Amino acid sequence: MIIPLLAAEIVNLQLLGRLLGVILTAGGIAEAVAPWIVIRDVTGNYSKAFLFLIAMSLMSSVAAALLPKRAVRA
Repeated sequence: MIIPLLAAEIVNLQLLGRLLGVILTAGGIAEAVAPWIVIRDVTGNYSKAFLFLIAMSLMSSVAAALLPKRAVRA
């Protein structure tokens, strides 16, 4: 529930629907795919899976940093 609230504080209402659509869809896909990546221990170690998750976290941090600044409300 915190994601929609934070998004509403950051962007204006015209972009909120589009932004939440992207965020929640990407989150759902990540929640579905990540366990399969992490649990896959065919090679006997988890280093590649965790490096992938670290890379995805860094990419999402960059995406969040590129969001527009908070709009000034009258």
